[in-house]
Amino acid sequence: MRPIRPLVLVAVLALPLGALALGWREGRRPERADDGRPPVPVAAHDSRALTEEAIRLYAAGQFPRACERFSRAADDNPASAALRADVGNCFEGWGWQALREGRPDEALLLFRQGLAEAPESTALWKGLGLAAVHAGRPDDAFGPLERVVGSEFDPEVRMLLAYLYDYRDDPARAIAHLNAVLEREPGNAGALRLLEKVERERRAESGFHRDVTPRFVLKYRSTPGAEARRTILRLLEVAAERVGRTLRWEPRERLTVVLYERGQFQDVTRVHGWATGLFDGKIRLPLGPALPPAAQVERLIVHEYAHAAIHHLSRGRAPRWLQEGLAQALEGAAVDAMLRVPGSVTLAGIEALVADSDPVRARTGYDLALWIVRDLLDRGGTETVRELLVRLAAGDTLDDATLRVYGLRLVEIESQWRRLLGG
Repeated sequence: MRPIRPLVLVAVLALPLGALALGWREGRRPERADDGRPPVPVAAHDSRALTEEAIRLYAAGQFPRACERFSRAADDNPASAALRADVGNCFEGWGWQALREGRPDEALLLFRQGLAEAPESTALWKGLGLAAVHAGRPDDAFGPLERVVGSEFDPEVRMLLAYLYDYRDDPARAIAHLNAVLEREPGNAGALRLLEKVERERRAESGFHRDVTPRFVLKYRSTPGAEARRTILRLLEVAAERVGRTLRWEPRERLTVVLYERGQFQDVTRVHGWATGLFDGKIRLPLGPALPPAAQVERLIVHEYAHAAIHHLSRGRAPRWLQEGLAQALEGAAVDAMLRVPGSVTLAGIEALVADSDPVRARTGYDLALWIVRDLLDRGGTETVRELLVRLAAGDTLDDATLRVYGLRLVEIESQWRRLLGG
């Protein structure tokens, strides 16, 4: 085994977005009720014809035309609450489609348009909150999602709020939402796991101090000292500039960085013993009173900040080998020119290696991940890797994304890698 460079583990922020973002039920039709008002002959006839046409278009997935017809029908009969509800339901369906297809900013506009017609719709408020999360605007999600849970019991939304409050470093509110879930569903495994994690972190970080800058919130107990903290904050700014310039990413809100003693770090994160840092929505670093050499700390901080950028650009959909390979490349790690791997190397195998508890196997996985990402960078530079992340964020499979970005199927690229790495 070569001398071990700092090894770093990423735990993807486990926001339960997938299940909720697919919550629109296929084939659902807008519901219309008779409001008991006497018909207006001409307008009613036009409204019926427009609504029938709109329903057909909606069933065919032609949301823009369907919503236009529903809107015209409602305009022809402005007193009908049922027709306004049709418009809201149509924009809701269109919004969920945009969210599924990786267009959260468009989904935000569509859900807002629906709420203009149906302001009491909890489904639209839920969609608005989820779209805000997917668009990288979690602060805009709290109001809509809190409105949902204020109207009905929704364990998925409460779980999402718990994750968001934990990410915002507000454990009290996170715990309140988790307890609300467990009151109704005492066996909810996800809520139990998250509650244990949040409470464990709150105990460990009791009495921590904070230094706040425009980009970061640095949390620490009493050590390291003031000079060491200034060094860490300076290196965080270096990381933000370097990674931001390379990947064209800037966080929309302050990023929390927590400093622990080594024992605290293990107790809180429960990561493998070889890990020297973690990003799980916050950057967590085991840096005690005496800092390692500045160059080593800089590499570690750049690596972890890179994980934050990669996670947000891909919306958590980048495989771990891509996460770890790109984070190492951005920190400036050098590829082992003598790297050779017997047998048939697969990306699935490398994915398993980078998460292995054995440090030797994990080191091999990291070396392979770095080699592969360097190869991708040689094929098109950082801009193409960024495009790969963005396509993953939009819902492309890794195979589809590599075909679009590099013009090759993943199996073809893997075959080339195996020939080279097999020596």
